[in-house]
Amino acid sequence: MNTLLSMATIAREAGQFMLGSLETESTDKSNTKDFVTVADIKSQAILRDRLLEIEPTAVVLSEEDPEEERAAMYATDFTGYVLDPIDGTYNFKRGMKESAISIGYIENGLPIRGVIYDSYKDEMYTAEKGMGAFRNGEAIHVSSQSEVAGASVAISNGYNDAALAANLHRHLQIYEQTGVLPWTSCPGSAVLVMAWIACGRIDALHHNGLKPWDNAAAFLLVTEAGGEFCKLDGTPAKFTENAVIIGNPAIVAVLKEIFATIDPILLT
Repeated sequence: MNTLLSMATIAREAGQFMLGSLETESTDKSNTKDFVTVADIKSQAILRDRLLEIEPTAVVLSEEDPEEERAAMYATDFTGYVLDPIDGTYNFKRGMKESAISIGYIENGLPIRGVIYDSYKDEMYTAEKGMGAFRNGEAIHVSSQSEVAGASVAISNGYNDAALAANLHRHLQIYEQTGVLPWTSCPGSAVLVMAWIACGRIDALHHNGLKPWDNAAAFLLVTEAGGEFCKLDGTPAKFTENAVIIGNPAIVAVLKEIFATIDPILLT
């Protein structure tokens, strides 16, 4: 299978299910902010079943799979699909309409194809390595914003309170170092934030709570849209990295310079 069209069709089906689902009953995972809804499980089943119908021998791993199975994503030669059946589950449960479906295809540890579907806005983001990034078939590009003043920089919520506190303290370092606090967003769906970076709605994200299923499609989408990403300390990152800066090259460069001078404990 391995075609963007097929991946997008499957993501749309799961997204339409999410759009009409009222199944917000949930079970806690690590804590009361980290939970899985009935809709997450059903969306995952739609994605996995449709992918395997078309490509029966494919490896398909998802956020809601057991941890021991998900560990395969971190292998340097991992090849297969990585799914986030509903990114922004907290938003979904609260009816906030800021959630998305994500499917990334990884080949030997590198994102090759990816789709992100926002069913609330009916926006389908697609990217294939070396082929550019698109929203509903139209080419998209990261913003040209080059100064912190006037920039939109996002952070994101997390399930670990200490990690979220570090996220917030790190963000305040932008103000401490520059005297400017950029327009700050914290929508609760890292997948959507990165899609918005790819189309220029937001300039950058720095976060220390990402997972491979957040990144598998989104990292590719942003880079194909002219953006870049790295670890919080400025070194190269893989799609499995949890702590990154991602955005347009100019704002990423500014954030790297700022974060190089702060307490390293805020970079993990």
